[in-house]
Amino acid sequence: MTRSLRPSALFWGLFVALGVAALTLRLRVPGHRALPSITAALLILLALRVITLIRDWRLERIPGTRILLPALILVEGLGLRLPGASPLALRLRLGIALVLEGLLLALAVRALRGVGALPGEWPEQRIAAAFESFVPPRAARLMALELVMLGGALRFLSGGFREPAPAGHSLHREAALGSFLPALPLLIPGDLLLIRALFSGAPSWLRWGLHLSTAYAVFWLFGLYAGLKGRPHQVTEDEVALNLGPAKSIRLRREQILEAAPLPDFEDDWARHRHMKGLHKLITPGPAVLELRLREPVPALSLAGPTAPRDRVAVSVDDPAAFLAALGAPCA
Repeated sequence: MTRSLRPSALFWGLFVALGVAALTLRLRVPGHRALPSITAALLILLALRVITLIRDWRLERIPGTRILLPALILVEGLGLRLPGASPLALRLRLGIALVLEGLLLALAVRALRGVGALPGEWPEQRIAAAFESFVPPRAARLMALELVMLGGALRFLSGGFREPAPAGHSLHREAALGSFLPALPLLIPGDLLLIRALFSGAPSWLRWGLHLSTAYAVFWLFGLYAGLKGRPHQVTEDEVALNLGPAKSIRLRREQILEAAPLPDFEDDWARHRHMKGLHKLITPGPAVLELRLREPVPALSLAGPTAPRDRVAVSVDDPAAFLAALGAPCA
């Protein structure tokens, strides 16, 4: 059965395509005559989006605060497009943007402080719930996860690596990422030399953007490892919680697990690839991988939100024998 495209998907697809075209032309041919038309089309699409949000607000489908961010971007775009903006108008636009960013940061800090009062909730759930007043749920979750990743990296690098891992069935001790972490900072000097050699004639803002993206990627990997360490799998009498750091998680009732066993041996990588199709994958290179067969399909919670339900799960774990014993499954 084929799935029809939703109007929102078509809208965002067209918006992204026009944005990429405008950025490409601005970088390669700054004075191209198509740029004003593409920019005008982007602003028209954004204005239509704001009108749609206002309609949804009037119908009580969304909170009114959800209109603020796209309306601000529309005003910024119009201000750049229309000539003759006064210095006062420019300062006013900048002030509004800073106030909104400060508000989002304050909401994130407040949500983090309240996590301890609600056991069973991860920080990104609280932060995303606060951000949903301003952006759609998927965007709120992605923004919250990025903050959690970066916060986890900073905490890990500032001494958190000395803290013992929480109780549970770990997957970070055998993870290949752990042995790779000490070499990650060495990528930054190499990045400086490589970008200087390959992009010597590029604008300075582009070179700095590439440097920052490399540093961000290094921080993100530290945050991912900190998440793997801080969120082991948990097995209780009633529930099994499977985690791949903040990136993915599944909550199961014990009776939902039909069978648990190590992955079978495969003749080649193609056979492994065929077997792994249709599974929830909570896998990181290094630890052993187990396969859980479920009585019914269940969704996972990924970076972008809930996934399609599936009835098999592949999960990494450092000590598969202990994990299988906790589940009550025979060890192979």
